[in-house]
Amino acid sequence: MKALVVLAYPRKQGFNRAIADQVLDYLQKDPAVQFDFIDLYEDHYDPVLSEDEIPRKFSFDEKTLRYQQLIKEADRVVFIHPDWWGGPPAILKGFLDRVFRPGVAYGFREADFKNAESPGLFTDKRFDVFITTDALDPDSGTPPRNSVAEDQAPNQSIPVSSGKHQASSWPTARVWKEQVLEFCGVKDARIHIFWNLRGSTYGERKAYLDSIAGRML
Repeated sequence: MKALVVLAYPRKQGFNRAIADQVLDYLQKDPAVQFDFIDLYEDHYDPVLSEDEIPRKFSFDEKTLRYQQLIKEADRVVFIHPDWWGGPPAILKGFLDRVFRPGVAYGFREADFKNAESPGLFTDKRFDVFITTDALDPDSGTPPRNSVAEDQAPNQSIPVSSGKHQASSWPTARVWKEQVLEFCGVKDARIHIFWNLRGSTYGERKAYLDSIAGRML
């Protein structure tokens, strides 16, 4: 099996990088798994989809071409990012803009229309998305609030909900599942949200990290 791990986090230390370390440690323990690791900030990736790249529907950029090849070869893909303004950092959004292109992530019959005859191309891949946020867990029953993700920009408020596993209704998770992964044909998408990072204790953060191996099963 081949795996690809993509980290979008600018700091050399921090909780998102600790998540990446745990994911890589899990993959390293399985001799049957080959994996690649992309650190978008370390790679100084250019997230801007240029005007001439849009009509071509492909890129001449070497990093983008390498990323596309890695994601096409991968059986499972893991994204790790903080929640900034209700979504991933711009560098990861740009990764999606430039890497998830026609012929890589989905197919077009005509220039600008996707249809049943040109389905998403990631049907056989599993995707895990790890998101950190200062938003409160909707399962906690606490009213939503605006907050600041770990030393970064504020995110959007979260909906009040009851019952377990309501994270799937959180806007950031829904965009990943419905607007990105399902569009690309993904049938096995798992969104892992680590809530209330700024207000969490050391023990709570350790419990989050300790849970990663189980989440990766």
